[in-house]
Amino acid sequence: MDPLDFAIYRFLSPQGEARFWAGRRLIDPTIPARKIAEQVGISENAVRARLRGLAQHGYLRGTMVIPNPALFGVRVFVVEIPVKDVGEVDRVFRDLALVEGVVFARDTIDEGDRQVRVHFVSDGDSSTNRRSSLVRRLSPSNQLRGPRPYWIPSCEKELTPLDWRILLAVSRKPDATLAETARSVGISLKTAARRYHGLIDSRACWWTHAPDSEEFPLALLQVEVEDAKQRAIVAERLAREVPGWMPVAADGLGIEPDGSQTLTAGLVPADAPAVLEKLIRKCKGLPGVVGVRRTFALGSTPYSSWFADRIAEHVPKRS
Repeated sequence: MDPLDFAIYRFLSPQGEARFWAGRRLIDPTIPARKIAEQVGISENAVRARLRGLAQHGYLRGTMVIPNPALFGVRVFVVEIPVKDVGEVDRVFRDLALVEGVVFARDTIDEGDRQVRVHFVSDGDSSTNRRSSLVRRLSPSNQLRGPRPYWIPSCEKELTPLDWRILLAVSRKPDATLAETARSVGISLKTAARRYHGLIDSRACWWTHAPDSEEFPLALLQVEVEDAKQRAIVAERLAREVPGWMPVAADGLGIEPDGSQTLTAGLVPADAPAVLEKLIRKCKGLPGVVGVRRTFALGSTPYSSWFADRIAEHVPKRS
């Protein structure tokens, strides 16, 4: 992935900012090549050619839909399982499918400390404790860090029966065209388009990369600032003075806006170590910054059964 590939990859996200809700980076599957071309300064045909190249190399292989957990009256929590080698990770990924409420897991190295970060939903303290206990049993060392709340924005509308049917259709076939979705639901294209965009605008669901897409050529930087009030100032300086990265939106990694001294700064290419280290030195030299941590993602697995079951409860079977 060269700098131009990275720039195009960046603007697949709304406003070119990374957001991670329920563990996955959001993308806009409807953004036209023309808009990306305007952002990166090349032709539409060049953008399309680059997108095909990214798909061929595994970075863009389809999409998936994640419903907003807030639709179901639940919160999201994160726990971390310390691991040492890939054999442990594979087993943990496999066994997590047996734990009710687990929706996503990612294998990461954070400054040399390897762990599987597990996202699960919960409707109360007893559910949180029970699911944390079940996940702990999967830990090779019987250790578990957390649980910690993972902030998710609310949905701004109450879904109608038709909205639920559309959500079910796009969840099952996220790569279908809008016309195909309309036919599967049995409504007009005009109605489907209005409802579809209403779901997106109200944050009822989000589009992300498909499970088999390669999403790990990047490192995530987290910047510690002296005071939480300095987060916005440091973020502005980073955007102005540190080129070649994808900023993480203020509400974009499970951290409630303005609620922490950690600024989730952005995603940067991790396949050029010298460039990465230069960028980190630049970050550390900014006023107000007291430390920088980098996290490398090694693999991930979404677990969609909980969401699928909850959506199905709102959509009666058609005779």
